[in-house]
Amino acid sequence: MAQPTFKPAKVEEVIETDVVTAQADTPIRTIVSSMAENNVGCVVILDDDGQTPIDVVTDRKVALALEGKPDIAEKNVEEVLTGDIIVGSTEMTVFEVLDKLSESEIRRLPIVDEDDTLQGIVTLDDLLVFLGNQQADALSVINAQIKQ
Repeated sequence: MAQPTFKPAKVEEVIETDVVTAQADTPIRTIVSSMAENNVGCVVILDDDGQTPIDVVTDRKVALALEGKPDIAEKNVEEVLTGDIIVGSTEMTVFEVLDKLSESEIRRLPIVDEDDTLQGIVTLDDLLVFLGNQQADALSVINAQIKQ
């Protein structure tokens, strides 16, 4: 049986490159439909250039906006944008991404390259699955050694 190889994991091992995106002038109703159709909990809002992330709209952000603005579904997404986006870099390790998510108290991190162009997104769920698989690999090494 081949032994697993353990090495520092880069963000590219967990990044989701198929990101649901929209522009600030997109109707919230369309944003919500995109989330439902793609089975995701967020949409990354891009600048007018269509490449640079400026915010992340989550299902939670839309739901909370309903309290203050019951007609929010008829508005454009710019009504709920905060502009305080936190992004990660394609150069980060998995643990650096995890630290950034923890420090920022967020669950989703858009990943950009050196030109601030969106490359993908990493979610806390993706990281937990990845780390769980790493843990399973480590356990298989222990089990193999115990049986010797």
